[in-house]
Amino acid sequence: MARPNPLMTLSELAQNDTDAAARELGRLQGLRTQAEQQLNQLTQYRQEYRERMQVVAAEGMTTSRWHDFSRFLDSLDHAIRQQTAALDKAEADLLTGRSNWQKQKRRLNSFDTLIARADAREEKVVARREQRTNDEYAARLARDAGSRLN
Repeated sequence: MARPNPLMTLSELAQNDTDAAARELGRLQGLRTQAEQQLNQLTQYRQEYRERMQVVAAEGMTTSRWHDFSRFLDSLDHAIRQQTAALDKAEADLLTGRSNWQKQKRRLNSFDTLIARADAREEKVVARREQRTNDEYAARLARDAGSRLN
């Protein structure tokens, strides 16, 4: 029975950490995409509203209606600034998440490399042992064959 390899336990833990980091990275990507879509929607809505304001203004509008349009545009501008900040934060969080995933992946790869090296060393030991056993058996056969001839 093969003896338990502590590196395998560490590798499994590193795999769990890598998987968790990958799930988090996916979640962060989703949040970033959502923030970008919301910003695009706000920007598009602002553009449409401004065009509507220009059409109405060309036909003539009251001062109070002009102020209402202007206040609403100001509130849209404020929402766009807030959403831009949210997108910037989502992008920073995504970069941090990507960095964490890469770190976890490198850690996992390191354990996998160590395990492969340990396995290769063990295979060499086993191969030498088998070779020694085969050499001893061949030597014994040669001695036995030589003693029969004499």
